[in-house]
Amino acid sequence: MNKIILTVVLFCSCMVIFGQQHDKISGVVFADTNKNEVPDKDEVMLSNVLVSNGKDIVRTNSKGKYTISKIEGNTVFVIKPENYISKQNKQNSVLFYVPFDEIKAAKKYNFPLIPHVEKKDLKLVLLGDTQVDVMDDIHHVGKLVTEELMDQEIDFIVPLGDLSFDNLNIFKPLSGTLGLIGAPVFYTIGNHDLNFKETAFQDRDKSFESVFGPSYYAFEYGTQLFLVLNNIYPVNEKGYVGRLDETQKEFITNLIAARKGNYSSIHLLMHIPLEEMEDKDWIIKSLEPFEKVSISAGHTHTQYHKYFARETGQPIHELVAGAVCGSWWEGPHDLDQIPFALMYDGTPKGYWTIGITPDDYTYHYKVSGAADGKQIDITVPKVNEWDTTLNILNDTFIYANVFAADEFTKVYISFDKGKWTEMTKYEGISPNVLKQYRLQSEGRYDSMKISKFPKPETISTHLWRIETPADAVPGAHSVRIKALSEGINLEVFGNAVWWAK
Repeated sequence: MNKIILTVVLFCSCMVIFGQQHDKISGVVFADTNKNEVPDKDEVMLSNVLVSNGKDIVRTNSKGKYTISKIEGNTVFVIKPENYISKQNKQNSVLFYVPFDEIKAAKKYNFPLIPHVEKKDLKLVLLGDTQVDVMDDIHHVGKLVTEELMDQEIDFIVPLGDLSFDNLNIFKPLSGTLGLIGAPVFYTIGNHDLNFKETAFQDRDKSFESVFGPSYYAFEYGTQLFLVLNNIYPVNEKGYVGRLDETQKEFITNLIAARKGNYSSIHLLMHIPLEEMEDKDWIIKSLEPFEKVSISAGHTHTQYHKYFARETGQPIHELVAGAVCGSWWEGPHDLDQIPFALMYDGTPKGYWTIGITPDDYTYHYKVSGAADGKQIDITVPKVNEWDTTLNILNDTFIYANVFAADEFTKVYISFDKGKWTEMTKYEGISPNVLKQYRLQSEGRYDSMKISKFPKPETISTHLWRIETPADAVPGAHSVRIKALSEGINLEVFGNAVWWAK
């Protein structure tokens, strides 16, 4: 009887040990100087590199070795250390993770890291919602983004979610187009990138992950720490809220514990803005160890800056970075068949270039297809004699829509090179949005195959106006406008011609 019991105990112990071994993965992280993806004898094994399963974080030992448990629905990834980078595929996506089709069976996996010179001063590009659905939209992204950026020196690119418009088969064409820019691409997931046909919570991001890798992760670049979040929490069959799941929160907690002594700042990259998240307060509290925090988000198809006060450190600075697609590729088309697609706050479609130094950030908004200096839309009263459709929208004000402005921005106007007068912040609808909707309502675009603009309702957060001078001499007058904001290093100018009656 005792022998039988002993045999059963030994059998169960072996099964437990086998199960534990099967549920773990091990390997080494090494400097792959010859790029053959094999840890050769003369190559350095990298110690103190972080490896995660999306919850736990372990460090490689002095010989570059790691061992970590596997979690159902997650893969295992290396947190890129500064001055190294993982191999990139032909689309320039960074392959810093165990492929999802390999993780279940994998017992060993080595992470080759290629030496990568990284400056202290970084230049990255943020792409708000590309929202591609058909190949037409892929061509638009190629024209508006890839062609403009492929000759620029960029450290890396971050699309901020809603890569697709629920068409998950278009991920690969999109990555092929963005990959031509030549810079590494770190992807963020959005609500329109979820697969709601999957019933299991952990599988809703599976289509995204099969092309782009983990839906949340972290990486170090130069002297900076970046945290990419999946803040889309699926509910019911088609819904979602802005929120983090508990496993992701544990990952964030472990990352901060592991790296708070190394960095005084952290940069969050995510889709839904912080103010729309149910667990906003938890995030703000978690980031207390960092003196400076920046957040970049998309989702709203408008753009604005927001500041969140906290008990310690500088206020958190959030940039909601608009959308490459403007307003879902809506409205009339230009000669390249690209929709004008003004964002609902009147911002023309485009993207952001962010400069990060050890001491400061710089923000530059680029209107796609326009010169770098295009930073303000100016609307003056204009009475036409031939095409009078828009005359009805005239009032007695001059408007300035400053695309990159924040709440501390001051805007000034000068008539005929005279003195500068401060304009008044105006909570209203962009004049250009009203114009486009008016033309659409009058049937101007009926012969075009377009996605129509909805009735304008969005109040712009970066609109100023001033009443036209009542004593102006009839005739043509020059209008100069400047916008200044020291906190975001904003200094932009615009010109217009106004005809006084």
